Amino acid sequence: MRSLYDPCVYYKKLTDGSLIYLLLYVDDMLLAGKNLTKLNEIKEQLKNEFEMKDLGSAKRILGMEITRQRSRRELFLSQKQYTKKVLAKFNMANANEVSTSMGQQFKLSAKESSKESTERQAMSNVPYSNSTGSLMYLMVCTRPDLAYNSSLFSRYMGNPGRNHWETTKWVFRYLVGTLNRGLLYAALNEPKILLKGYVDADFAGDCDKRRSLINWFFLYFGRQLN
Repeated sequence: MRSLYDPCVYYKKLTDGSLIYLLLYVDDMLLAGKNLTKLNEIKEQLKNEFEMKDLGSAKRILGMEITRQRSRRELFLSQKQYTKKVLAKFNMANANEVSTSMGQQFKLSAKESSKESTERQAMSNVPYSNSTGSLMYLMVCTRPDLAYNSSLFSRYMGNPGRNHWETTKWVFRYLVGTLNRGLLYAALNEPKILLKGYVDADFAGDCDKRRSLINWFFLYFGRQLN
């Protein structure tokens, strides 16, 4: 059955109540479920219909690396190699690391966009849009800590200024020191709190429209909700 929320996700409910998920992206496929016998049956059915190759337990998909610690019942998703490629692409692999994703000295606004023709010409050679897209892919997959940066940088993709690019390079320096970060999924025996949330807001932090920014972060059984 196809998911109502994602056309590339299919699922099947088994008689024991568990589910098997099938995820498609172009010519890549990922099967997930608890019942190994049923998983193998589905793989055989697919092989009879399509030309396909079974690569065994998934270790990587779409730039995401999958690391399992079965003894601790943990699964870790990261994009270390992808991040290294991004840093190398934008000549930031050897940059000095910083501990925060946004420095307090950066107050981005549309007023800092390129105004003079010479500045526009100079910024046309800067890969601002490509870098923003790379950060956004990291954020969507395994790095929710980049959500604010990705949202902020995308506002100025039409006409970025020098300070917008300097702020982007700051984030790359943050990535240099956080290559090993990602998403950890682990079994919890007795969670003390089923749902926990954190909410905070600034005061007129939007320099263009003088609006306040609200951020939220919720955990369900100790794991982040998107």
